[in-house]
Amino acid sequence: MTTSFQADIRPLFTERDIKGMMKGFNLASYDEVKAHAASIYDRIRGIGGAVMPPPPPRGEGPWPQSRIDLFAKWVADGCPP
Repeated sequence: MTTSFQADIRPLFTERDIKGMMKGFNLASYDEVKAHAASIYDRIRGIGGAVMPPPPPRGEGPWPQSRIDLFAKWVADGCPP
C-alpha cells in the first residue's frame, strides 16, 4: 500500500513540532516536507544534529521506529501527496 503525505506523514507532526520548526521550514506543508525529506529523515534518526523531535520539556521526544519506518517508506514511495 502506498503512503501519502496527507494520510500518513502530516499526522506524525504535532502542532508543537510545526511551531518549533517554523523558522526553518513548515512541517505542515507538503512541498516543504518533500523538499527537506532527506534532512528530516536524518534528524528523526539523530544524524547530523540532535534527534528530533527533542525530548521533554522542549518536545515530545524521539519517534518510535515504526514512525521512522513509515517516513522512510513515504520517501521510498516517491513522497506522494
